Amino acid sequence: MTDFTNTRSQTLGKLGEAENTISNMLQNAGEILKQLSSERISHEEVESRAQFFSENARNVQDLLHRSVEDLEHISSGLPHEDSCYGTWLDFNLALMRTETIRNKLYELKNNPELQRSRERVKELERQLAQL
Repeated sequence: MTDFTNTRSQTLGKLGEAENTISNMLQNAGEILKQLSSERISHEEVESRAQFFSENARNVQDLLHRSVEDLEHISSGLPHEDSCYGTWLDFNLALMRTETIRNKLYELKNNPELQRSRERVKELERQLAQL
């Protein structure tokens, strides 16, 4: 698996955990309401359960916020944690530079003016050798 696939799977796994936590929170909230309507519960117990519910809600909110940010980075193609974008970009830039150099060398090799210059240099070398 690639880093991208691992990151995406982890993010989706975190979102699944958040969904399960929300489901459990709603079930617990329903049970609390049922208990409140049927029997007398102490004020401290109500406060304790409400605080527990609030902490879970904050944790889920933070998890969802981080997961959405991760997914935004992944979907936009921006560099992110575990991203190979930087390496991919470096590779493609090096590939483009290599292709540019290859094209320049090909142009130089097949340049007629350069060929004439080579022939002229050889002719001058022959004349110099005859002296």
